[in-house]
Amino acid sequence: MTPSTDLAALPIPIKLERGIATFTLDVAVLGHTDAADTSGRIGPRKTQNYFGIDTRGDSYYYEGLVYPGGTFPKPTAPTTLSVNPKAPPKLNNEVVWDFTKAKPIGTLMGRGWLLINGARDPYKDSRGTVVDQTRTAPHLLSTHNIFLGAFTPDVLTPPMLVTSGMENGNDPDNEPMMRALTGGTGPFRFAEGEVRQERIGRNTTALKTFSDFASVYAPNYRFHFKIRL
Repeated sequence: MTPSTDLAALPIPIKLERGIATFTLDVAVLGHTDAADTSGRIGPRKTQNYFGIDTRGDSYYYEGLVYPGGTFPKPTAPTTLSVNPKAPPKLNNEVVWDFTKAKPIGTLMGRGWLLINGARDPYKDSRGTVVDQTRTAPHLLSTHNIFLGAFTPDVLTPPMLVTSGMENGNDPDNEPMMRALTGGTGPFRFAEGEVRQERIGRNTTALKTFSDFASVYAPNYRFHFKIRL
């Protein structure tokens, strides 16, 4: 079968026109899977003060549950996070999703590195020239493996999409990111294109890497795919 005929077997609606496929997926990050490794961090390793030190070199892994695009309701109530109660409330800090509302159709597995350099003093070379400045956004450089379907003993690799790019800024209401679609399997085995990632509120799982703070709930994302098969 060709990739275009394979598309009909997927659990999502896909628009196909002149070899270009467009579709949307919603993903709820599972906060308890948010596993960071600070062993490679440039700055101090035993702190969660992410915006006050150089966190570059941290690696991390997390999983998320995948749903058809449009499953999550849009946030309506500006909300402040516990990590910074003095920050202005943001729509996309509101918890809009609990896991009793719908069954997932797949899994996202993400991995990557932190990019935040919140060091107070700029880095200088041996001659005293400033060569590196504070940078607090974007937060992450990541790879996403998105599997459409359930893992079973007989199906260890459901149809997969692979994307790469930056994630997250300092304003959850205004941080759309463009990611590259680098490949896939099944109907996406010849795919290339781009993905627009945006926030769509938070869910009822708490992020493990913010365990020093109360109830920092995991984010939801909406991915808009535009790919050539």
